[in-house]
Amino acid sequence: MVLHSAVSEGVTGLAARFRKPLVLVGAVMVQLVLGTLYGYSIFWQPLEGEIWPPILTTDQAALLTASGEPLPRDAAIVATAAAAVLEREHRLGLLKYCFGICLLSFAASMVVAGRIQDRKGPRVTAVVGGLCLGLAFLAAGRMGTLTVYYLCHAVLMGGVVVAVLVLSDALTRGMDRSRRPILQYLPYGLVTVAVIGGLALGQQYISISPVNKMFLLWSTVGVLAGVGTGFAYVSPIAALVKWFPRHKGLVSGVAVAGFGLGAYIFSGASQIGGVGFIEAHGIPDFFSLHGIIATLVVCAGAFLLCNPPAPAVASRPAAEPRQADSSWRNLLKNWRFYQVWIMFFSGAMAGLMVIGILKPFAGSQLVHSAEAAGKTLSDSLRNELLLRGATAVGVLAIFNAAGRVAWGWVSDRIGRSLSMTVMFFLQGLTLLTFTTLDTELELAIGAACVGFNFGGNFALFPSLTADLFGSKGFGANYGWVFTSYGVAGVLGVWAGNTARQLTGSFTAAFAVAAVLCMGSAALSHFSRHWRPADEAMSSA
Repeated sequence: MVLHSAVSEGVTGLAARFRKPLVLVGAVMVQLVLGTLYGYSIFWQPLEGEIWPPILTTDQAALLTASGEPLPRDAAIVATAAAAVLEREHRLGLLKYCFGICLLSFAASMVVAGRIQDRKGPRVTAVVGGLCLGLAFLAAGRMGTLTVYYLCHAVLMGGVVVAVLVLSDALTRGMDRSRRPILQYLPYGLVTVAVIGGLALGQQYISISPVNKMFLLWSTVGVLAGVGTGFAYVSPIAALVKWFPRHKGLVSGVAVAGFGLGAYIFSGASQIGGVGFIEAHGIPDFFSLHGIIATLVVCAGAFLLCNPPAPAVASRPAAEPRQADSSWRNLLKNWRFYQVWIMFFSGAMAGLMVIGILKPFAGSQLVHSAEAAGKTLSDSLRNELLLRGATAVGVLAIFNAAGRVAWGWVSDRIGRSLSMTVMFFLQGLTLLTFTTLDTELELAIGAACVGFNFGGNFALFPSLTADLFGSKGFGANYGWVFTSYGVAGVLGVWAGNTARQLTGSFTAAFAVAAVLCMGSAALSHFSRHWRPADEAMSSA
């Protein structure tokens, strides 16, 4: 019996040794696709021309008419060039809501996905995420087909019917249906009303109009893609912290580095990059192809994911602190969770704010620097300087990926709290000096620092969550921690744009983000005395 047990443990350990690298490969595959979220900005310009008719000034329309050329169909005629710019900015502003909606859906769905992952394992949630992500882009790619709008409307009305029936059942539960026969027929009446109402609304509102195209994008590339990202994102990290208990920071960093690297590849101008493909084939074909690739790659990576066998979970090094394994309900009652939430919010807001405004900010800094040097700028040179701001965006993406690996590796050696203290302090210092950068080299260095420290959040906070609250309920626990990212995504972009409108510069927004980072550095410094909850209770 003893020999049989030893052989069984040896076989289990050998299988786990070969399984570990496959789990890591699957995690990176999933994260590479999910990282395309940070490349959404490449959609706005081509989508503006796909959804709305062209904008012409009255002078341009008059010239076309005088030359005998027909005006573009449904062209929007405005009085001046300034009015045309305002109209185009309004359109792009509506499109950018897709990014904010996706971030919120991403963060909110992780709470649900984390709980499912803890019960069913990482493979199920990752496959669901891949299917949702693929379906979202496939539907968006067919935005010019009326059938898609009918199908989406049917799905929406079906969801409403289910919700109404569930609510009706909850309200009438416990009532004697034999004494109240109407309760037996109430569901049929509700379904009939919903079907008739759905048909009436469909006849009135379903059409291939700019408004409906916009709502389709918000629903698919915004909500559904965000839900898919949330479901698939939590699975690889939850699996890795269980497979590599001694290197949680490093493996979390390697996995989520794929997220940052995916955004860089996705935004490339080559034929395999999003920008190059869209220029060659158009946005609808790109959405369709991306939907297929996202489904295949995420699902393939998902089938490499799994939780370790029981002996691998139990075999932690003797020197490693015993974990609390807190449930998500206990998590919400723990004051440490709210400190961790605030810290993650600060780091995420600072990084997302810079990501949202970096290209126009860097371009405007180069223009102001040239004007301050006394140079006379032609329109072509001014536009060239504005375009050079995109260089800083590419640098930030590369160092975002590098920071995830580096900070994860460092935290495994010097501890989470010290790593976070240094990371937040450096981020705050960088933001305080950001508005003084006015050359391409300085802006590239500043963007590299912001990206490097921003990336560290996604390696350190999963590890800190596992350290403080355990690995058993990690999916649900990290889902709640990650809600800070969704809130930060909306407030970060809003803060940058609002500061620009009210003060004419981004200085105030950078200063607020810097103060938040410095405050988080102080919080992480004091967190060095934290211990898992069960250790604290046993020593009390």
